[in-house]
Amino acid sequence: MYKVGVVGPKRSVDRIVYYVEQMNTDLTFLEFPYNIVHETIDILEKHHQEVDFWLFSGNIPYTIAQQSEHFSRERMHYIHITVNSFYRGMLELSHSIGKLAKRASIDTLSVLEQDFQKEIDQLENFLNDLYIKHFEPKTSINEIIEYHADLWEKKKIDIVLTAYPTVEQALQEKGIPVYWIGPLQQDIYHTLQLFNEKIRTFYYKETQTTALILLVKNFESIKTSNDNGYAIHFLQLNLMKWVLQICEKIDGYFIDEGNGRFIIFSSRGIVERNINTIYEMLHLIEIETEQPVFVGIGHATTVFYAENAAKKAMQHVLEKGTKEIIIMGEDGIITEYNKNSPQITYTSRSQSLEIIEKLKQATISPKMYNKIEAKLSELKIDSFSAKTLAKELHMTDRNAQRILSELYAAGLVEYCGVENRNTRGRSAKIYKLIG
Repeated sequence: MYKVGVVGPKRSVDRIVYYVEQMNTDLTFLEFPYNIVHETIDILEKHHQEVDFWLFSGNIPYTIAQQSEHFSRERMHYIHITVNSFYRGMLELSHSIGKLAKRASIDTLSVLEQDFQKEIDQLENFLNDLYIKHFEPKTSINEIIEYHADLWEKKKIDIVLTAYPTVEQALQEKGIPVYWIGPLQQDIYHTLQLFNEKIRTFYYKETQTTALILLVKNFESIKTSNDNGYAIHFLQLNLMKWVLQICEKIDGYFIDEGNGRFIIFSSRGIVERNINTIYEMLHLIEIETEQPVFVGIGHATTVFYAENAAKKAMQHVLEKGTKEIIIMGEDGIITEYNKNSPQITYTSRSQSLEIIEKLKQATISPKMYNKIEAKLSELKIDSFSAKTLAKELHMTDRNAQRILSELYAAGLVEYCGVENRNTRGRSAKIYKLIG
């Protein structure tokens, strides 16, 4: 079905592949071991066309992979090494030295995913002294070995925990108690289950049908304003050329519905991967036609439902009157894409009957309420003003104030304070969603 490249130190890669072979899977796993973690980028560069997904032996190579132009969260995963690996190492080494180790040195990448950094920080609760060697991707193995060996010779540590099997081997030869923090069996099994689910989700998305409706605004007025009959025909030919180029990028086909309206059919995966290119081509069409161009995209299991979803997305675009690309899924999930700002995803439906009833009183659509909720979640804030809402949702201050007034009257938001201002004037009220 799919090919998965496994990246990490050889010992880690061998261990992962060993457990993979014991599982019932139709995935093909290819081994790509490295000597030093910086080689991760070279591996991705040389072999990205040979595999469909990448599995990294831990957080460290995964973090390095983020520097590559081929990095994709959707296609990459890593073995989540839990704090249990550190505890196991401390216990095994304590047993081997005949006392409870209370002083340790470890080595880790200078920049880590937050969750992994928290697990390292937890070690300080069990140790009197913890020395950390933060290495860069190109830091030599010898430098890491010398760091630990120097601490040992100065009698500052009892044990060493390392991310490199080669460091473990070198320190063992010097008689230093050392443990390699590699993926444990349960970590590998748990990650592979999550990874399989991720691949199934990807396959589902990749094979979904996508319909893209493109509409040039005021196309009738363009035709009537062209006294030269040939000019409009040249414009239509140029327009079809741009649409055809979009089709070429997303491996799709189009139907010309007339009056500057086209519908393009393709698959979800390739459209999502080329969304930036589509956005750039729409800008070129706007320059060519000197008119706004609107796009609504629909994802679904069939052409019929994809087209219906695209029509709903287009309706949403026309209501907003903005240049954002609106994407609607079969499940009612809406994504607003604007190249110059983060995309926002929300649902057009509400699951709570109580909220639905209150929204009816407020004459606010569930779609707008869910959009506010999604934007606050994206910004990681609980409280907000009407001005904040207006800025983030690209609406007027007056419209934002009206929406908040109606939500307050319906019991869906509450006052939670006022905004301090350095300038004169009335302080702005701060709101908070209820529930």
